[in-house]
Amino acid sequence: MNYLIISLVITIIIIYLIVRYRHDIVRFIRENGWVRALLFMPVWMIIVGLTQGIGIAGYFTIVMIFDRLDMTDPLPAEAIFANISFDSPMMLLVVAFGILGSFLSLWFMMTVVNRQPLASIGLSIENRGKEMLAGLAGALLFIAGIFLILWLIGAITVTGFVGFKPGVFIVSMVLFLAAFDEELIFRGYILNNMMDATDNRWIALAGSSVLFALLHAGNQEVFSTFVPMSELFAAGFILGISYTFTKNLWLPTFFHFGWNFFQGLFGFEISGFNVDSWKMIAHENTLIENLYNDQGDILKDQDIPEMINKFPDIVSGGAFGIEGSVISLCCTILGTYLIFKHYNDKE
Repeated sequence: MNYLIISLVITIIIIYLIVRYRHDIVRFIRENGWVRALLFMPVWMIIVGLTQGIGIAGYFTIVMIFDRLDMTDPLPAEAIFANISFDSPMMLLVVAFGILGSFLSLWFMMTVVNRQPLASIGLSIENRGKEMLAGLAGALLFIAGIFLILWLIGAITVTGFVGFKPGVFIVSMVLFLAAFDEELIFRGYILNNMMDATDNRWIALAGSSVLFALLHAGNQEVFSTFVPMSELFAAGFILGISYTFTKNLWLPTFFHFGWNFFQGLFGFEISGFNVDSWKMIAHENTLIENLYNDQGDILKDQDIPEMINKFPDIVSGGAFGIEGSVISLCCTILGTYLIFKHYNDKE
């Protein structure tokens, strides 16, 4: 009972202070880019959660009504949600409602807090065709180059080529919307506002990259080694470095989309997610016979040889995909430098 009274008193005091100093609080938020960026995160998560929840519930209700299914029976619902993959309409719906929620969040923050037009986050497409193509071409070169390196050193073995799959069209839409969504949030708003708070682009990039990496902290195998989270942090730099010069989202959006799409096309997992929906090259980690036990002694007279990966996961990427490889991490750092040098030399 005492705890309840204390909690009630503290709540009343907090509400009073917020109301009493609301003008000072609003002024502080509007004048501090770091605060705006951090405040945006819970606003975005709440609004996206609501839009996706409403969208999925509406879709589920329509399916149940038109198919005349028993809405009290959990089995139809489980069947609808059990087979969600990158090439499923359900995934496209989830991503579409997610980006709707992101736009609503951005509109709210830009209108109420920033007091700037939504387009100022970098949505202009005028004379941006070359940057879009450059983003796609750069992503293809990036992923194909890493694939070639892993194949040449013998870290992966190509096992076959998979035919064209019609699902690639839905996959393309899903991946593009997902990439655009993340660029809107992490470059268009968060990095943009952090740049308002500091003249040092690298500090702003580091701040936005931390949040970008944390967003993916729940991915499968992300903590299998130190590399995946390091690569996700570094990815925030390569995706954001051009934005610090151009304040435009289209190059990072198309690079981000290509990064994910070509990973799947070359048969790599995307941040720990399976890509069977559209991969065209099948490969596996190269295996060799294990000749030693845990104590370092030579194994003798094995009826069935124990096979192990030729290279450790920090080289091959393991179950997380190439984003779990130090080769990818080094290429990301190099790519960030090259993009920086390109724009810096133009200034």
